[in-house]
Amino acid sequence: MDLANTALQAFQNGRIVDALTFIGVIIAIWLALRVANMTGENPDSNLVTKIVSSAFGLTVMAGTFQSFGFASNTWVTFARRLTEIGPENTGDPIGAQAFIDYVGTTEATGMPTPLGIAFCVIVTIMILSLIWVPRK
Repeated sequence: MDLANTALQAFQNGRIVDALTFIGVIIAIWLALRVANMTGENPDSNLVTKIVSSAFGLTVMAGTFQSFGFASNTWVTFARRLTEIGPENTGDPIGAQAFIDYVGTTEATGMPTPLGIAFCVIVTIMILSLIWVPRK
């Protein structure tokens, strides 16, 4: 039972880190969208400005993709720990097995969930279109 509690504590700490990272991601995305909007609205924006703004937005989205992948691994790592401990050795064997089944894998991944990927793609399109699509 002590190993299960230790694993649960690590999972909870990981979720706190993931939540704080998500707050930072949202602020960075807001800034990237703001920069993109200002670049697209400014008639004096030249090619260099548009390229630098695009690079900034793409860097923010690459970091977002990476942080979403790390958050996915928080869940996978906990599922792996529960598998190693054995669900029957936890305080709630049915809940532990349900968690393992919900996560679906115990192999580390570098990818976010499909919803996270869709979010990254949509926001990337928003950033680039604000910079490059002509305004009326």
